[in-house]
Amino acid sequence: MSLLLAIVAAIAFAVGIFLTRGVALNISIYKAIGPLFVLNALFVFPLIPFGPNWILWSGSVPYLHVVGAVGSGVVAGIIFRMVSRSSASVMSVGQALTPAVVLLAGPVALGASIIPIQVLLIVVLVFATIFPLRKSLVGVSSFTAIFLIIVIGVLSGFVTVAVVLLDRAGVGTTETFIVRQLLAGFTFMLIFPPIGLHWRDFLQLVRRSFFMSMGWLASIYAIREGSPVVAQSVMATIPLWVILIEVIVYRKQPARAVVFSAIAIAVGIYALAVTS
Repeated sequence: MSLLLAIVAAIAFAVGIFLTRGVALNISIYKAIGPLFVLNALFVFPLIPFGPNWILWSGSVPYLHVVGAVGSGVVAGIIFRMVSRSSASVMSVGQALTPAVVLLAGPVALGASIIPIQVLLIVVLVFATIFPLRKSLVGVSSFTAIFLIIVIGVLSGFVTVAVVLLDRAGVGTTETFIVRQLLAGFTFMLIFPPIGLHWRDFLQLVRRSFFMSMGWLASIYAIREGSPVVAQSVMATIPLWVILIEVIVYRKQPARAVVFSAIAIAVGIYALAVTS
């Protein structure tokens, strides 16, 4: 069941990431992010009665919620800016680095351990994945492109660490997801009011939010119900799914650099998962 949930999550994320490009190109970028976060939360609202009681103000819980919201918000802003200058598959590679970042942050934040071979694998993985994509963003220097992709992976990793710490504090999945989404969403809407959005824009946002919310929930339950090793390995195939969708929709051959990076991330995360 865990494997099936992980596959569902990977495909749902891939569809959502692919739809992100359409949103970024057709709607004012920063005006769209706030409503997307709020819609993500609304899709999960029906699950609130089935989860544990919320503990918003207990100990470090509120601070972890803020960390998750800030990390998610910054990542969303970078992703939407990147995807408007490149393909959805390029942007998905940065997020696929998340397990590697979590592994590095684990010894500090989670009390986990790491062995030398894992450090070596992470260094090779990051280089092999990011370097081929250095010229994939139109109008962006190689250094800036590499920096942005690394930032996506690092911040996504910290958000994952915050989720794990919230789980250890007794916070339920629904509270973790909904609070983070609402905090990030309302902050974006306060800074960038979604004024001028049309009904067709709303439908496009709902479609994208549905798939991303389904991906988040399926991935969380896949990790909790089964093996994190299996879940991480399957989730690392998201860039490959995005490439497949782009090939089917656009009917053209994908860039070799993107394909190479997508394969490298999948193989690398699997190797890290096996050695963890």
